[in-house]
Amino acid sequence: MNKGWVPLILAVLVGILFSGIVLLITSFPRGVPIVLSNLSTPEGVRFEIYGAVKQPGLYSAPANIRVEDAVSYAGGFYGTADVAASNLTKHVFDGDRILIPTQAPFEPTITPAVKGSIREQIDLNTAEIEALMSLPGIGEKKAKDILDFREANGGFTDVADLLDVPGIGEKTIEQFLDLVTVNEAERNR
Repeated sequence: MNKGWVPLILAVLVGILFSGIVLLITSFPRGVPIVLSNLSTPEGVRFEIYGAVKQPGLYSAPANIRVEDAVSYAGGFYGTADVAASNLTKHVFDGDRILIPTQAPFEPTITPAVKGSIREQIDLNTAEIEALMSLPGIGEKKAKDILDFREANGGFTDVADLLDVPGIGEKTIEQFLDLVTVNEAERNR
């Protein structure tokens, strides 16, 4: 054999070996690539709904629902539901308790006060001792002092004149201020 061929055969063998290594490295199976996504999986909400709905109870639903959707989960409104007072556009959050109100069975009205149920005011210029003694904080002695003051001064011109009666102060008058009046036409009678 000719010695000139040995380097050539060696070069071919090294090339085949190198090609085999490259082929072996590139032929290994690769894993499935992981794709990261910015999209989050919507979480659900659990809520309770009671009141004027057909099927009250505990429900689970996807996130971002409103009271209107919650009512649908509960079978819809019951016949007496007050839809206008239900705030149907409010968002429902996890753990919420929703109460659907019912309509009032009657219309509220303003009833005038019955005159007999309201205590009549006592006129300081005409009241007898018994009427004065019925006032909070006024006993027999203070009632007599009020009558004596009225006789000595010709009557009262104002409820505040009671401050001039010995033994009667602001605290006493505050107890019955809305129960007394002064009618000046009755003064000096």
